[in-house]
Amino acid sequence: MFIIDQHAAHEKVLYERTIKRLKDRQTISQNINPPIILSLSMREEEIVREYMDYFNELGYEIEEFGGREYAVRSVPFDLFSVAKKDLLMEIIDDLSDDTSLKRQSDLIMDRVATMSCKAAVKGNNKLSFQEANALIDELMSLDNPYNCPHGRPTIISMSKYELEKKFKRII
Repeated sequence: MFIIDQHAAHEKVLYERTIKRLKDRQTISQNINPPIILSLSMREEEIVREYMDYFNELGYEIEEFGGREYAVRSVPFDLFSVAKKDLLMEIIDDLSDDTSLKRQSDLIMDRVATMSCKAAVKGNNKLSFQEANALIDELMSLDNPYNCPHGRPTIISMSKYELEKKFKRII
């Protein structure tokens, strides 16, 4: 018997999809209207300028709006439901905290993992049979479908023997 954590599975699928698009330089963005206006501190503005290419690669379109304000006109397509102001500000804050500790590529991978986690279906959401099958099919097509980007298992298995032992059918 296999038990699949739908949140961890969806997170892994979104993460791998986004990483593949980044590597293939095939980012897909969703335009938003009206744009999100960010009012940034000096440090946040430095981070946005320093990582502008990476934000673009992720699917964000950010442009100067005047002063220390920036207009976000597009967000990553797969992560449209969560890639709004709060997540973007969280990414900027994380980049501000981590810049001296990690390489830029590691920082971006961490941010993609965070974005994928926030966009993934939650455990209490019900998936239709077709949605569950599609998620399982895509998960199983990955090179390593067994862990989400944060290391949690996506799939656990229990043999007939283990199941019978749990129900005290076997001593």
